[in-house]
Amino acid sequence: MKSKTENIVMKNALARAQHELKLSEKRIIAIAISKINSKASKLDYKHEQSRTIKISAKEYQKIAGRKDRRNAYRDIIEISETLIKKQLTIKSNTMTGTKKTVINWVAAVEYETGRGEVEITFTDKIMPYLCAIEDRFTAYALKEAEGIKSIYTWRMLEFLTSWSTEKEGQRRIPIKDYKEMMETPPSHKNADTIKRIIEPTIAELEKRGWTINYEKTKTGREITHVTFSWRKP
Repeated sequence: MKSKTENIVMKNALARAQHELKLSEKRIIAIAISKINSKASKLDYKHEQSRTIKISAKEYQKIAGRKDRRNAYRDIIEISETLIKKQLTIKSNTMTGTKKTVINWVAAVEYETGRGEVEITFTDKIMPYLCAIEDRFTAYALKEAEGIKSIYTWRMLEFLTSWSTEKEGQRRIPIKDYKEMMETPPSHKNADTIKRIIEPTIAELEKRGWTINYEKTKTGREITHVTFSWRKP
């Protein structure tokens, strides 16, 4: 089942989860998600065959901004195999505490030498976050992510988009939550996250037509919250 508009649609909980993906792996996952029919029922994706998505070297080449398709084919094979081990972590608040759900992205990878494509099969556990979506979802066109150079920039794109269905939005977030979602290096202090993650991602998105401002909130000497205000192109 392929989305005609090549949109990436997922529940907000997934957009704000810890993805554990490198930029190259994110590209493969994004292409695959763009081929999922987000309006289809969960039953439509009950069988493994319906969750198996073909990804061509040409598609990867386009989103990565690569020139050599042979290298793109080599890359998608290597990248897809690493996806077998990758997990995402979704956290939510409950009446008794915090619920943590850990899910594997991919159940299987298959490819045949010379065909110029790979097949990845999503796990059944991830499909409720990708289909039968009616509300509380994040949606953007796959082409919006073409040529992105940093995984943090891509995750920022998803994070901001998840908080607004319009082109404009504003969100205040504890910086510890932001760091957790972005999976910043453990050695980063809050000020490091501002300088090494937030400012570079804003700069890259602004080159792509976004307008983003941020304000720091301190408790004592420590930066504790960041407020983002943005407008999409």
